[in-house]
Amino acid sequence: MSQRAVPGVCLDSLFDPAARTGASGAVVSGCTADWRQVSPGDAFVAVLEDDSDGHDFADEAVRRGAVAVIAERPLPIFDAPVYYVDDTRIALGELCHALVESPSRRLAVIGVVGTQGKSTTIALLESIFAAAGRHVGVLSTLKSYDGMTRSEGQQGPLSPPRLARRLARMEQAGCTHVLLELSTESLSQHRLAGVELDAVCVTTVDSARLELYHSAHNYRQASRRALTYLSPGGMTVINADDPVSSRWLSELEGPALTYGLGDQAQVTADVIEQNAGETVFVLVAGHDSVAVRTAIAGDAHVSNCLAAATLALAYGVELTAIAAGIEAIQKLPARMERVDCGQDFALFVDAADTALGLKSTLCTARKLASGRVICVLGDSLPPSPAEATAIRSVVTKLADLTIISDAVVAADAAWLPKTQRTGALQVAANRGEAFAWAVAAAQPGDVVVIAGSRAPTPFAFGSVETSDADAVRELLYACAGPALRLAG
Repeated sequence: MSQRAVPGVCLDSLFDPAARTGASGAVVSGCTADWRQVSPGDAFVAVLEDDSDGHDFADEAVRRGAVAVIAERPLPIFDAPVYYVDDTRIALGELCHALVESPSRRLAVIGVVGTQGKSTTIALLESIFAAAGRHVGVLSTLKSYDGMTRSEGQQGPLSPPRLARRLARMEQAGCTHVLLELSTESLSQHRLAGVELDAVCVTTVDSARLELYHSAHNYRQASRRALTYLSPGGMTVINADDPVSSRWLSELEGPALTYGLGDQAQVTADVIEQNAGETVFVLVAGHDSVAVRTAIAGDAHVSNCLAAATLALAYGVELTAIAAGIEAIQKLPARMERVDCGQDFALFVDAADTALGLKSTLCTARKLASGRVICVLGDSLPPSPAEATAIRSVVTKLADLTIISDAVVAADAAWLPKTQRTGALQVAANRGEAFAWAVAAAQPGDVVVIAGSRAPTPFAFGSVETSDADAVRELLYACAGPALRLAG
């Protein structure tokens, strides 16, 4: 879709006129990287995609009415001027935001990046800002809110035109702040080009998604790219417990704050009590502190609370409003989401599907359990053999019983020797059967973790489309009477 605005942008003011061929002073009222979407008055941006090269369609774009072309490599001489740039993906983003008068320069756009905790931190910060009376727009995998309309979260990176339009709508709706979840995919593809971030929070930077980035170094650099979008004087918030991002502190030019459960952080917490139903901690910021009671269990959640609190403190929010905002969040879909139907064991639904995420979730389960930890793994396949090995190692160490589906075994036969050797793993026909086995096997004091859940993505349970949490809830109600207990 073409990105359009009025009255238009003079390309000589945005790109280097010395790298232009053809007439000067081209003014465009829209732009697109899809030659089929070109409208008269547009600039056509020749982007190199995985399966196509926009440069091959530049002549067709001009015939359709493009008044300028933005390119990386030499093109034939057209009636329209050609502006040459180093990276057309960056140029596309810059032009899209210029066409809506760069709303991020007036909004306080807060980006959250990291392997774990991004969407939870954003949900907590939105609740804190609401308690403080701030009008906030949100773009995350859990939720989208443009200041007027709420919708389901984004399941993939937004294109530069869509992101620019979303920010423009948020400004028009009177939002003062925007909370933006940053994926390494969007950062590596320069989809944030043209956006100025007022603050960046880095949660954790683990060696994930190596199938896309080929090395831990490349992945970390992709995460670090978020800092390049900071406006002059923009704030950086770093997790002091994270060994990777904490090393970036000495290289930052602007102001920075740290959070973490260790003593070295500027904003920290003393955990007072933790059980399946709640976590109580004291939030400490300098000489000030406040007691917080959250309904979500786990040290990882406390860390996310600290991340949100630190960002809020940077924007002048009082500790009382921070505590109220955190406590207002009773649950988050598939984020250590407790399912309690009166059963005599604890059950959580969680999105964890990486070794790092499973380690955090199962460590929490181990702390809460007086009996066994039972883990149902998700059906999504690990992206690499190394990650698959790491996942097997984590569940072997931290779960007393692991239940997987036939689909997982079919894709990774390395699970089978563990079944034969330890007897601590069961293979169910499908995910629904795995849930039933876990519920039937659980004894008083056990903790069951349904891992790899994706909300709001449903899965088929019987003839009804339902979420993992709803499916397990139905099982628990069905087992409320005398139930067959499977041996673990």
